[in-house]
Amino acid sequence: MTTELALTTKIGHALLLLQQQQASGELVIAHGKQTSLQWRLYFYSGRLVYATGGMHPVRRWYRAFKYHCPEQFSVGWLIQSQSDQELWEVDLLNQALERGEISPHQFKIIVQAIVQEVIFTVLGQKLIQIRWNPGKQISQKTVFLSVTQVMNEVQQLRQQWRESGLGFLQELMSQFSPDLAPVLRNRSQSTETMATKNMVHLMRGQLTFWDLALELKRSLPEVLRALTPLIRQGIVELREIADLPAPCSRIEAFHPATNSIKGLIACIDDNPVTIQTIAQILQPYGYEVLSILNPLQDIAILLERKPNLILLDPDLADTKGYELCTLLRKSPIFQNTPIVILTRQDSVIDRVRAKLAGASEFVSKPLDSSQVVQVVQKHMRTTLEAKAIAHSQWGVA
Repeated sequence: MTTELALTTKIGHALLLLQQQQASGELVIAHGKQTSLQWRLYFYSGRLVYATGGMHPVRRWYRAFKYHCPEQFSVGWLIQSQSDQELWEVDLLNQALERGEISPHQFKIIVQAIVQEVIFTVLGQKLIQIRWNPGKQISQKTVFLSVTQVMNEVQQLRQQWRESGLGFLQELMSQFSPDLAPVLRNRSQSTETMATKNMVHLMRGQLTFWDLALELKRSLPEVLRALTPLIRQGIVELREIADLPAPCSRIEAFHPATNSIKGLIACIDDNPVTIQTIAQILQPYGYEVLSILNPLQDIAILLERKPNLILLDPDLADTKGYELCTLLRKSPIFQNTPIVILTRQDSVIDRVRAKLAGASEFVSKPLDSSQVVQVVQKHMRTTLEAKAIAHSQWGVA
């Protein structure tokens, strides 16, 4: 069936009808004007078993896993995650459950959180198209959610969301969504009075409203209520941001760098000033610098971009740098990638720790520009030569 729906009540009616019919299959919901933007809801015997799609399916999956399984959600787990399934989200959850890394209860609340967020977003669309693919099933047969219960919970959240200032924001932006990222345009003492320092620190254009709620351990309506005055005054602007790359990443054949970019250097440091300094040193030499402020949050970016060299500060706030170095070395993707440790702790013990963790070299801070360039050029030359040799051995023209 294909129908254009203008009222959210009709969307709810379609979901409840599938529940009554005890239907099994896939419900595809497409944006009325941007048909490439789609959401997919999966049913089994009238019960919801999973949902995905929209602007940020990967971000959504990360949020649910990180919030409900903080002990299991780690850089090491993400690096080692592999799936060749189209719906990798479910496959990775199934693997974690089978290995005993998450409990059946955790599996359920992750799926429940993802499904609720998708339906919350879908109910906010004014014009959509739907298509039903009967019989299409997925491998998730652990959690079966009641459509009625999910709808009631989502409607309560949407009511709280509306009461928190949504009316003003929808006047400002016709398609306002919690998938947007609030960005602080200028920081002042009055700004920090209206919003907590922690919230101000997080508004750098990398986190959506959903992400902020998770990081601040506050509900979505609470975050909106706190930021609405700043949005009204133009202190905070709203931007669309891209989704994160999927954690499952395969090793790809070597492709030579373009003439304009000599190589990609990832700088893992929770101090943005250090990363900016590194970029100012290396960019004039033709290197692209990838900023990784939070390795746990940005590990998917690291996996997708596959830098030619990694500069790593071992004194990270949320992650132990030497342990991260060891984990990267265990991944086939970074097994041979040069990793250079950058730290103020320049002792024999620190150098030994770096070597045991698998680091290629140790550079002490404060950074000397000429030394940084020399170290990077040395390792980049070796790396690119090794790749070129492997490239020719594969017989690729």
